[in-house]
Amino acid sequence: MYLAGFGHDRKATGVHDELWARAVGVSDGRQKLAIVSVDLIGFFQKDVAKARELLERKVPGVQLVVSSTHNHEGPDTMGLWGSGRFSSGVDPRYLESVRVAIADVAAEALSRLQPARLVLAKTRTPGLVEDGRLPRVIDDTLVAMQVIAEDGRTLGTLVNWSSHPEALGGSNTRITSDFPHFLRTRMEERLGGTAIFVAGSIGGLMTPLGLKLAGPDGREIAKESFELARAVGERAADAALEALRAGRPSASSALAHRRATVFVPLENRLFRLATFLGVLDREVYSRGKRATSVFGDDLMTEIGYLRLGDAEVLLVPAEIYPELVLGGIQDPQDPAADFPGAPRERPLFTLLRSEHKLVFGLAGDEIGYVIPRSQWDAKKPFAYGRNEDQYGEINSVGASAAARLVQAFEQLLGR
Repeated sequence: MYLAGFGHDRKATGVHDELWARAVGVSDGRQKLAIVSVDLIGFFQKDVAKARELLERKVPGVQLVVSSTHNHEGPDTMGLWGSGRFSSGVDPRYLESVRVAIADVAAEALSRLQPARLVLAKTRTPGLVEDGRLPRVIDDTLVAMQVIAEDGRTLGTLVNWSSHPEALGGSNTRITSDFPHFLRTRMEERLGGTAIFVAGSIGGLMTPLGLKLAGPDGREIAKESFELARAVGERAADAALEALRAGRPSASSALAHRRATVFVPLENRLFRLATFLGVLDREVYSRGKRATSVFGDDLMTEIGYLRLGDAEVLLVPAEIYPELVLGGIQDPQDPAADFPGAPRERPLFTLLRSEHKLVFGLAGDEIGYVIPRSQWDAKKPFAYGRNEDQYGEINSVGASAAARLVQAFEQLLGR
């Protein structure tokens, strides 16, 4: 297995902990929905569509949401991290096993439906998230959901938090789900049931790399270590558990799900080349139709919306920068940015009305980083007086993606 998320030719040498597809099934008596989180770097839309087909055979009429944790310590499921820049690291047999696992676990969750109440809570996690790129905008909000059966048992919990699962760094070669493993284990030990982690607005770059955390003995925890992954996961879980103790039962039993197809301009030349070479197994489109060559204009992806009781969720098919969700795009713009006078995109959370607002990142697809156009910085002179560019643009579909996604959400929500 080629491991994803850092350099090329990083081969797995063992397994520290298992990777999972974990599901929650929901119904209001009329419609059924399954939410599945997978411990992967990303899962393309065409693979999500195939998983939906498999699930439809098991549970006709069900809606399926698939979100990747963006794990950097698991197999390459996208193609970008093979033996070299122009070779895919994807194992098609493994990819098929993931699709089957998604359908199986979703069907299993839906087979266990029972009356339950939903408890919602949110908190902040200062000191547990670092920003790997200027300007420094950190989303350290954590939203937790607890599902409680009529007899008082916890059926499961869902934790939505914005941080890359990459605490082990690029030198690790043991398969692991990184800090979500320790987060979920802690939640299940304390509350029971099944714990699910869903990544939030992790662009920008929300990461555990660079954190300075002290262990129980007061010494600084070693960077890029399982000890760091454990500390991040368990401390995030403790924040969720503390928040849930003061959580509020959802007053609403509303359930809604919508999704829409979106065509995003394919401006990244490296992505286009990788598509042409078959390293990225993607199709390109022009004017909404499949292009006959690599010279199409767009990638096809999807967005979505969930209403789960008193909570509203935006389903974003990418690693979106937190300032595009919460607000706070740099103003005034750095004079060295690539698009002087670029308009600021509308923060996505202004489209929602509930107290508990969530983003499920890498939901339904993975198209890379979504960056505010006014902060795009790939050409000299570089912003902030830097001598070299920052990481981000190289793994973004392009500078037009942010405005296109915001427009699509406005249309989907009628707002």
